Amino acid sequence: MKNAKNRIVLGLIVLTIIVSGCTTGNQEEDSGSSSITVSEFSPFPNPVPAGQNAQFRMELVNDGDADAENVYARLYNPPFGDSGSQVWKATSGSVDKAYRTLEFDTLRAAGEQTPAVPQTRQVDFESPSLREDRDVDYSFLSDIVFNYSTTGTAEVQIMGESQYRDQGSPQGSAGLENSEAPVQMEVRTPTPIPIYETGEDSVSKQFCVIARNQGGGTPFHPQEIPESKGFDMEGIQDTEGELQITIQDVGDVTFDVSESNENNYQNVSILDGRGVGCFDMNVSGVSDTLQRTVPIRVDADYGYKKGANTNVRVEGR
Repeated sequence: MKNAKNRIVLGLIVLTIIVSGCTTGNQEEDSGSSSITVSEFSPFPNPVPAGQNAQFRMELVNDGDADAENVYARLYNPPFGDSGSQVWKATSGSVDKAYRTLEFDTLRAAGEQTPAVPQTRQVDFESPSLREDRDVDYSFLSDIVFNYSTTGTAEVQIMGESQYRDQGSPQGSAGLENSEAPVQMEVRTPTPIPIYETGEDSVSKQFCVIARNQGGGTPFHPQEIPESKGFDMEGIQDTEGELQITIQDVGDVTFDVSESNENNYQNVSILDGRGVGCFDMNVSGVSDTLQRTVPIRVDADYGYKKGANTNVRVEGR
């Protein structure tokens, strides 16, 4: 009788966990975190005897909507050197930053009919020569850097003065639909936008884009995206939080940064969780009866850096 009661209690506990959503197998990942996922980063063998070769293997997959280009993973943290008994060495040549960098080239995003294909790279190191009575655990860290982008689309209505008034001055908010990427965007622009004639060839309205970093890493300016294994981290570190936002022109609706800067792109810095870039939306052909639905496309281009780590034990001999 006691066993039967225990089985009932256990069944109720399991049912409660399932209903409350506490299981780990069906959790949906936030779309804002999608980009490059580290599916494996591990040494072999582990533990490794002192003074022997260890192979470090990394597998990456792109689970976002954009192709990831110029993908590199640089290993660091344990003591590296070309000589000495207490350092990790290259199995051939010098253990410089290029040797410690894995090059993945381009990681394609999944298509409608094709899944994203993981890529694997590896590098070998000779472990430190430790005494027989000494075992040491080493932590290998990696900075994974790559080129990525976010695309946001929305529809905004523009209306002339009388058209806007005749429809009762409706007011809503334009929603921006984002691709799956670590940087997500939104617009705080009302729709429809009333356009009043001023006697000028075109009328300008302010159009602002808000960018947020929702991934597990850090964006950096796209001009610092690496082009070879020997890249420097200084430029990446100096431009952390920076990205470039572009709004596409649509016919006689054009965008620029200001009267003195007619580019339809600008650099935006994400500070305290968000960055704001404002543009002049210039509308030509204004009339009282103007009514138009304008498809808006906003692109954010950036490099992105995220980390990975693994541990290995070296056994003295």
